[in-house]
Amino acid sequence: MTTASVLPRPPLASWLAFGLAAALALPAVAQPAAAQPTVAQPAAAQPAAAQPAAAQPGCASVEVHNLRPGQGFLMVAAFADAASFRSRPAVSLRLPAAEASTMRFPLCGLSGDVVALTLFQDLDGDGKLGVNLVGMPTEPWGSSGTPGAFGPSWDTGKVALDGTPITVKLSQ
Repeated sequence: MTTASVLPRPPLASWLAFGLAAALALPAVAQPAAAQPTVAQPAAAQPAAAQPAAAQPGCASVEVHNLRPGQGFLMVAAFADAASFRSRPAVSLRLPAAEASTMRFPLCGLSGDVVALTLFQDLDGDGKLGVNLVGMPTEPWGSSGTPGAFGPSWDTGKVALDGTPITVKLSQ
C-alpha cells in the first residue's frame, strides 16, 4: 500500500514561498475544451470497507484518512506529469465527504505509469482551499507520496499506478 505522510507544519516562510493554496486548489475557471481536465463522477464514494479496489486499466483505488465525517466535499486532483502539476489535472473529483473518517473510491481516467494526487476537504463548499491571513491552510489537505517540508510537489507526490491502493492522510 502506498502511504502518504502528514508532516508537522514548517516555518511560516516555507508556506508563503510554496503557495500551498495554489498547489491544492482545483482550477476554478473554465478552460478550453482541449485543455479541460476530466471531471470523473464515481458511482458513489463510500466508507473504506464498502467498495472494492479499482482493478481496471486507467483506474486506481484511493483511500483517504482523517476526513471530518459528513462535512463538505473532498476535492481531488490527479496530475499525470511534472509539467501539468499544480496547473492542469488529468482528472478532478468533487465528492461528498463520507460519514466516516476514512473513505475509499475509484479514480479512473488515468494514463501512464505514475500519478500525483492533491486533495483537500472543502468544509465551506466554496471550491477553494481555505487559508488564513498568512497563507496557511485552514481546511484539511493531503497529497499522495511523501509531501516534503514545502508541501506537495511532483517529485514528492508521484506514486506508481501499479494496482496498489493509494493512501492519503489529510492534515488535522
